[in-house]
Amino acid sequence: MASNREAYFYALSLNIPKPVIDFALKEVNGFDLLQLTNHFDDEIKDYPLFISAIKRYQNGEMIEYVFGKTYFLSTPFYVNKNVLIPRQETEQLVLRTIDIIKEMFGEQTIDIADVCTGSGCIGISIAKELPNNNYYLTDISKEALRVAKNNAQNIVENLKVKICEGNMLEPLKNIKLDVIVCNPPYIDDVDSIDKRTWEQEPHLALLANPSTLFYEIVLKGHKSIVKDKYLLAFEIGENMTDSLTEIIEQHLPDCEYCFEKDIYGKTRFLFIKQQ
Repeated sequence: MASNREAYFYALSLNIPKPVIDFALKEVNGFDLLQLTNHFDDEIKDYPLFISAIKRYQNGEMIEYVFGKTYFLSTPFYVNKNVLIPRQETEQLVLRTIDIIKEMFGEQTIDIADVCTGSGCIGISIAKELPNNNYYLTDISKEALRVAKNNAQNIVENLKVKICEGNMLEPLKNIKLDVIVCNPPYIDDVDSIDKRTWEQEPHLALLANPSTLFYEIVLKGHKSIVKDKYLLAFEIGENMTDSLTEIIEQHLPDCEYCFEKDIYGKTRFLFIKQQ
């Protein structure tokens, strides 16, 4: 049987990206990255599984779909091809949203909706940090909500969460919310999507025409489902500042809002406050 080192350099010889190899070795061995480093010269636990995973990646599959798992803020989440694989930028959205919730609401018990929830990673990650609130995870996709429900049941004990099926704000029409957080589809140029993403990840969660379509739905329709004091938090495409500013100034002229940059210096987040 091969060692982890031999498996690593074999995959590297096939031009497999290093993060993909690390992910596969961790999952095959049941290690975290530090343990993998410490056991690099030990025998790999399941070499045939590793080779199978690498071949599936070569054939176009996301390595996260191969193992049915991804890591979001270090927490393992179940994923399949009915949901997007969460990106690093979305982790930053969650962390900033948590900070703003604490600033605005302190220790109050509040109502929070994660709209277009997909795997549930946003709402569930906020719930891990702020467990005493009420959470609503919404999506138009039944299949995505099955994934979110699985994660909600397995990641946070006694999570006060309701899974809501429907288009954007529709399933929330009888609820009054303090916070809406949303990472909706916003890609309007199919040619800008890399081949692996386009062939593997759900188009429903990627595409919008125009790119502002789903933001406009929330910005126009949120007032009937929010309390007097509220927060709207969004992940956005990097070139959407001007178009979203126009919509905000038309529909929310009295709100405080700001755009923030991600760790790569790209403007990727929008926060709107009504104090």
